[in-house]
Amino acid sequence: MKRFALILTAVILAGSLSACGFFTPIVPVTPESSGAAAGSTGGDASLPAESSGPDTASLIGSPVPEGSEQPDSYLDDAVFIGDSLTTGLSLYGLLPEDQVLADTGINPQTILTRECISQDGMDKTVLDAAASLDPGKIYIMLGANGVAFLNFEDIVDWYGQLIDGLKAEHPETEIYVQSILPVTREKEDETLNNERITELNAMLKQMAAEEEVYYVSVNEAIADEEGFLPTDLSADGMHFGTTVYEEWLDYLLCHTAEGALQ
Repeated sequence: MKRFALILTAVILAGSLSACGFFTPIVPVTPESSGAAAGSTGGDASLPAESSGPDTASLIGSPVPEGSEQPDSYLDDAVFIGDSLTTGLSLYGLLPEDQVLADTGINPQTILTRECISQDGMDKTVLDAAASLDPGKIYIMLGANGVAFLNFEDIVDWYGQLIDGLKAEHPETEIYVQSILPVTREKEDETLNNERITELNAMLKQMAAEEEVYYVSVNEAIADEEGFLPTDLSADGMHFGTTVYEEWLDYLLCHTAEGALQ
């Protein structure tokens, strides 16, 4: 994406390119002395019937592969669902507020019942708010607030309920499940750590296959060479600024069902 040219320049200098075919992990440059440490349900409609690339079925069950980069306008009809990590997409001005259905502290369980989205003068649940929209694709990222204390099988079940609700209202909409993003090395503890995040991501990928929706490994665009969120990009070990959000959206534009089939 070419939003905020100066910021993208900084990203490139940091060693991360946003053009399709050249994704590398974000690796911060630190001194040697540093010790700090809104399509179709199931992806089978609106996709080309014939293609020299992978067919529709091959996109279900595995992460969406890198493909032709889509223009910025590809996200004009997208809705993003999630927690505080997702709220940053609108807080930093990368997407309009009405395309972001997210709330700080929400998790895969509470997202089903919490009335946290202000819309039409009312507070609505994410599902009710989404029902008022007409997205061509929906991107979901949930679990960062539950990976440390919720049962993973329960998370997968709640996630499936959310997807089923979205399918009921938007049967022709492409749905993408995004991987949970990593934390910094310093943020890790006994229950919140990248090993558990990786385990849950594997279960979410399987769940996406069973729900016949797409799965995209966004963490590939965010993690450093060791799989951590780079320390110098996050003040609290989990959240980040515009630079990372730009990388996130750039990655999505290069990992779409349409692009993979072109």
